Amino acid sequence: MKFSIIATALAVFLVFSAPASAHTTIVASNIEDGVSFEAAPEVFEFSFGADVGLAEVELETLAGNAVDVAFERRRQMGKDFSVPLPTLEPGTYVLKWRAVAKDGHVMRGEIDFTVTG
Repeated sequence: MKFSIIATALAVFLVFSAPASAHTTIVASNIEDGVSFEAAPEVFEFSFGADVGLAEVELETLAGNAVDVAFERRRQMGKDFSVPLPTLEPGTYVLKWRAVAKDGHVMRGEIDFTVTG
């Protein structure tokens, strides 16, 4: 009897906590990981599957040198974001982002891309 009460309580907890622990990631972007561009993109446009607070967007060369990006952190949460990019010389770049979900969970990602022309 005691076991069935504990098992039932655990099952209820797992069922109702699963949606809260699900986190989002980028679901659409104009820059895909590993893609090559003849002409450098002028903006990084991307969308998440749920509202997040975009905390950081950084751009580096493959050698690890920082490239200035005009990113301003905003207080409001959203799904769709657009970050202007500077004029990029031919080379390989690493675009890094960090976002915070409503529950405080921090998500990170990187997108590597190459400019050829």
